[in-house]
Amino acid sequence: MKQFFKAYWKTLLFFAAVGLAGGYFTGLYLLDSYPAELRSQLVAELNALGVSQISADVLLGLITALQSAGYGAILGAVGIFLARKIGLWKDERTITRRALIPTVAISVAGGLFLILSDLLFFGRYSEAILDSYAAKPTVVYVLASVTYGAVIEEVMLRLFWMSLVAFILFKLFGRGQERPAAWMFVVSNVICALLFAAGHLPATFLLLGNSPLIIFRCFLLNGLFGLLFGWLYRKFGLRYAMLAHGGCHIVSKLIWFLFV
Repeated sequence: MKQFFKAYWKTLLFFAAVGLAGGYFTGLYLLDSYPAELRSQLVAELNALGVSQISADVLLGLITALQSAGYGAILGAVGIFLARKIGLWKDERTITRRALIPTVAISVAGGLFLILSDLLFFGRYSEAILDSYAAKPTVVYVLASVTYGAVIEEVMLRLFWMSLVAFILFKLFGRGQERPAAWMFVVSNVICALLFAAGHLPATFLLLGNSPLIIFRCFLLNGLFGLLFGWLYRKFGLRYAMLAHGGCHIVSKLIWFLFV
């Protein structure tokens, strides 16, 4: 175990540091996105707890920052440990052109698809979706997307959960095999893509409401991208899943800011 932390302490420190920043920005964004009534209720509850000297923004940001840093460090460590056991973890220190080309392609195509699917299809059936584009993305929103979204979500869903599911399948059905079969990685990727989509439902309901169309949209968009990020993780390594995830956010927000 000592050798493990000696080898990966820098990686885990990176996860924790990005988690602190990403969690703080995510907390600020979530509070800002709450309806005025819910926000007032939250502030009142904080005042009742005797923390009125700390603004709700700062307190919620600190809480989510610590939570996110914990996810990055703890789930990151467990994820690396499991991924090494089943051959998912890659220790390459350089960015290769072979891996970068599909990563960039997914980033650009994904960013375009996120915007166009809303404007050309989903927005026709949901006024709330079109209304969500009325205000330009804030700096806090973009920072939360490329820190918590691109790094911590990938640590949780791909590095930890996808590795864990594949590890369990290997232990259950891979007796006598040195490595998990390809179908085990495929199944684990599908399961984690569905978990990734389901994890976005609460925020989606808060922003857009609850309807069959909104649920379908959430699972289609997040599930599809979850599958692609999982493929990148398995094929090339976690860094490429993170780059593609962040790239999708950057491209979609840039298009939104400039053209929508």
